Amino acid sequence: MSTCVAASLDIALLGFGKVGSVFARLVAQDPSPGPGARIIGALVRDAGRSRDQPALPRLTSDARAVLGGRPDVVVELLGGLEPARALLLEALQRRIPVVTANKTLLAHHGEELRSASVATNTPVLFEAAVLAGVPFLGTFARRPHAAAASSLAGIANGTSNFILTRCAREGCGFETALADAQLRGYAEPDPQSDVAGTDAAEKLAVLLQHFAGRSVPPATIETGGIDDITAARISHARELDGVIKPVIYADWTRGLQAFAGPAFVPAAHPLARVDGVENALLLGGRLGRLLFQGPGAGPDVTAATVLDDVHEATTGVAPPVRTALKSGTPGAPETAWMLTLEGVRLPPAVEVADFLASHGIFMQRATDRRTSGGQESQSLLVWPASRGRLQAALSGLVRAAECAVTPLRVLEDAR
Repeated sequence: MSTCVAASLDIALLGFGKVGSVFARLVAQDPSPGPGARIIGALVRDAGRSRDQPALPRLTSDARAVLGGRPDVVVELLGGLEPARALLLEALQRRIPVVTANKTLLAHHGEELRSASVATNTPVLFEAAVLAGVPFLGTFARRPHAAAASSLAGIANGTSNFILTRCAREGCGFETALADAQLRGYAEPDPQSDVAGTDAAEKLAVLLQHFAGRSVPPATIETGGIDDITAARISHARELDGVIKPVIYADWTRGLQAFAGPAFVPAAHPLARVDGVENALLLGGRLGRLLFQGPGAGPDVTAATVLDDVHEATTGVAPPVRTALKSGTPGAPETAWMLTLEGVRLPPAVEVADFLASHGIFMQRATDRRTSGGQESQSLLVWPASRGRLQAALSGLVRAAECAVTPLRVLEDAR
């Protein structure tokens, strides 16, 4: 791997938004031993726009000028796919170490970047791309035997977790909790990627590359959002001794199964106690369980993790990159389900249970029935079933009972 022996550590910065600005401030204040770090240029869309940030690096909209300055490392904070992909591949071809926090790029082109890294013997680091407030990817890359895993479950989107936590604690609606998240800076003005589950699915794709050696297009992962999680469903979950959390899940023990979306989590599960903007990852394998938990990735923690990666990438201690990824499409796991029924007049729970049983779906227990605004609602927990078998049963139930039924996966108790 490349090492840095220059009198200064020259950084080419691609992107100068919230994280880029904090990163520039940290570089200016960096007390790390060794060559002094400096940003020799930052790529922006509009170099002429006035900015309030202190200690600005040289700004340019010419990407070739940034890479042509012979930097010791390239830091990519642009986000998105292009021009980030082309610029990082060019940097690797020039044998310039790369650091990125771009989970979207890694989810879609991680295999390509890994191959270029190995071919040129040049490090690419991405600790800040997934759970930046819980730095662990580099450690696991250095210890493949101790870190061998065959499953994972986690909470990888702090915005969604904050919203659901606030709804559960204060009984407010989704829109109120989202507005509060935006006011506090936990959610972007356009929060679609977070609340629709896209962000979590992309992070899951990166984690599958890292731990399972699988290259999985994010679009092939079953993905759901939290915007239809009502106060009634949250209340029903509490009555069933659990909570609703924005979950990522994968198991590759016998073939790959995965999903990303809201799920009922039993109160005894470690993830049930991960609240607010906290993130967590639970890894399972032959040596037992490993739980990692910490703050969701804001600009400060992301920038700090990126700077740590810069020093690793340029001092010869970067972790190895896993290559030879297997391509594939994950299957949908067979899980237990929480079913919420809503209608003007619901049939008795025993009749619902008998109807589901006739389709091979068996009830565990049910909540009390509630009435609000002229609508009745009730939730059931049913034993594990495939999505296909469940949907067939629910289609018949909707017609027979003249009600709406919303299914939610159940994250089983961690073993």
